[in-house]
Amino acid sequence: MIVLENSRIRLEWGEADGTLQRLRDVRKNIDFIAHSSAATPFRLEKDAGFSSAFERFEWSMEQTGGGNQMLQLSWHTSERVIVNATVSLQGENDFIEFRCSAVNGFGERLLSLEYPVIPDLTAITVDGEQDFVAHPFATGFEVQNPMKHFEVGGTGFRFMPYPESFSGAAMQFFAYYGNDKGGLYFAAEDGEGHPKWLNFYKNDSGQLEASFIHGCEDMGAGKGIEPGYTVQVALLAGSGWYEAADRYKRWAVRQKWCSRGKLLDRAKIDGSGWLHEEMGAATFGINAGSDRTPWLQVYHDRIGTPMFHILGPDWTNAPQTFYKGVPGGFNDWFPTRFHGDNVALMKEHGDKFAPFEFDYLYNFEGADGPLGKEAAQKFPDEKKSIDKYRFPFLCPAHPYTHDFHVRRDRELQQCDRVDSIYYDISANNIMKICMDDTHGHPVGAGKAIEDAYRRNYADTKAAMIEAAGRYVPMGTEMMNETMLDLIDYYQARAGGQPAAPLEGWPIRELLKTGDASLIPMFTYVYHEYGALRLDGWGKLTEEIGSLYYYTVARTYLWGGLYELNYEYSPMESLGGAENAPDDHYYPFEPRGYAFSDERAGYLSLYAKLRTGAANKYWAYGRMLRPIPFECSEARMDWFHYNHGKDSAEYNNSGELLVESVVHSAWDYDGESVGLFFANVTEEEQSILIRLKPNDYGKSGASGRLFMQGKEEEPFHCSFTGVDETELRIPSHSVILLELS
Repeated sequence: MIVLENSRIRLEWGEADGTLQRLRDVRKNIDFIAHSSAATPFRLEKDAGFSSAFERFEWSMEQTGGGNQMLQLSWHTSERVIVNATVSLQGENDFIEFRCSAVNGFGERLLSLEYPVIPDLTAITVDGEQDFVAHPFATGFEVQNPMKHFEVGGTGFRFMPYPESFSGAAMQFFAYYGNDKGGLYFAAEDGEGHPKWLNFYKNDSGQLEASFIHGCEDMGAGKGIEPGYTVQVALLAGSGWYEAADRYKRWAVRQKWCSRGKLLDRAKIDGSGWLHEEMGAATFGINAGSDRTPWLQVYHDRIGTPMFHILGPDWTNAPQTFYKGVPGGFNDWFPTRFHGDNVALMKEHGDKFAPFEFDYLYNFEGADGPLGKEAAQKFPDEKKSIDKYRFPFLCPAHPYTHDFHVRRDRELQQCDRVDSIYYDISANNIMKICMDDTHGHPVGAGKAIEDAYRRNYADTKAAMIEAAGRYVPMGTEMMNETMLDLIDYYQARAGGQPAAPLEGWPIRELLKTGDASLIPMFTYVYHEYGALRLDGWGKLTEEIGSLYYYTVARTYLWGGLYELNYEYSPMESLGGAENAPDDHYYPFEPRGYAFSDERAGYLSLYAKLRTGAANKYWAYGRMLRPIPFECSEARMDWFHYNHGKDSAEYNNSGELLVESVVHSAWDYDGESVGLFFANVTEEEQSILIRLKPNDYGKSGASGRLFMQGKEEEPFHCSFTGVDETELRIPSHSVILLELS
């Protein structure tokens, strides 16, 4: 047996094959790996698929000063490929570091290398009932008891590409832990955006397995793989995913994507403050080319704050739809067809708008079709993703793509004076791979594709700002950490699950039962650096169900803007009239669901908090760990009809058991701490909290109560840090406790 150990951690490998067979938390007496003869040391991917076969295995151990240890392992295959790995344990650290490479000595090309492979992970708590995996899939989900709920070849986090946050990972860490028992932290420390896959799933033996796949960025005969970063595996105390996120954040905020500094300071300089301070709510998908002024007026009257509207795609010269195609080159986009009355009314209200663009989708039979075909992105046959990327994409690294991108949106700014720009199906949800060898990038590309997206965004943004004479915020569908210095906001839908589509769908059945849940993982790590999240997938109708109240509260308390969405279904019926499918970009079914004044009033409460008393926290604050307390649960119903009619999720309905009180904690620039408690039910809720302002470096506390349709009231409270204090929260109201 090969052993690497100190007083904190012990690892053992099979001396004959180099498989990892033991990973032990020495102090907690936890063995994380169950011994298995089916363990795999690595997986090497070629065009024919993955293989772990080798002819010869070698290893050596080096002991250096200070108790540092370095293990070197090498596997020689029959095809003259050598897989090398180095495992380092420094002093008494609670973490180990892995490096790997593949030296290619034969004629076939290599596609990827999977290493380390942490096989056959055991349950940490009894029967795994209090075990959790937290993964940055679609910005963050937590699954309870993955040993029970994950399936071989099915549900699980297998082939999760990074950076790709619709079908993969928005950040480079995940964690497996048992409540109050212990756990493991897995992270890649790569500040350059190289392609990788973060995996936690059930292997063919039916056991949990963690691994990292490293993509080859220059594929060809004799070319190898040599990631320039380490993978870290560390011990956790078991205090939840926040513990892992704190560890990752210490590294992450020092990377280039945070180099522009915190959002609070940037917004004062670049002029993006309106997005973060003035907008109380958002809409998505209202028709750009048809008169929607009756709805815009009702939203303004009932919600009572300026709103941010990402208009639907129906403003282009050639059709841009969800079912009849997309534009091609420049002349397919212009002249534009924005309805002037909509724009004038939004301006009168102080609202802002952004046009929707299918950013990298292209009609190769449309304008400039031959140029587009030359720039088409080519994916590998095996994509290692739950998404198959079947759309007609442009490769961002091709010169035509860059020039077209900049020219199109500069012209849009000059012609239509847009407030912002929004890109759907773009860098944050497209795999960073292109196999075409005529585009000027290596086959496979990876970081070259990532860098091309960044260059296209940066140059387009600069061109739009120059044309506008002011800052033009840029938004995308979904968000990756690598884009934080360029993208100002993003649209997400996971906050509305299960009454929402798209991201999260591979674990949708677990979301319906509550065995999986959305967590504010990305927000916790990056909120004070940007970007603003639009989420909720809502309507102001009674028919969508009572889960609406929970979703609105959680969206705002987690720092986002609630989004009313009109992509796949009609707007609310006003006086018995709703918009017709004939002038929409998707042939939805009429509904006749009436606009709800009560639902709008509830949204107004949070929109006014967002632009008022809560703004400094929800716009610019740093998310803190929540205060522990117990509250009752509420069973809320939901109905999901705003989706494509051919989807299995269309017209889904059900009930979800949720906490009756939504809570979040925020620090504002070190000056004050805001603790929010939102009652999402129709009954008064009472909770007990133990709070000591000194724990936050503060000396005093004050409280305010916010209720629908009423002026704020003082909320009197006293906290000793020893005794529990009761908070009685009225129906559908919010308490803000401020420590200063």
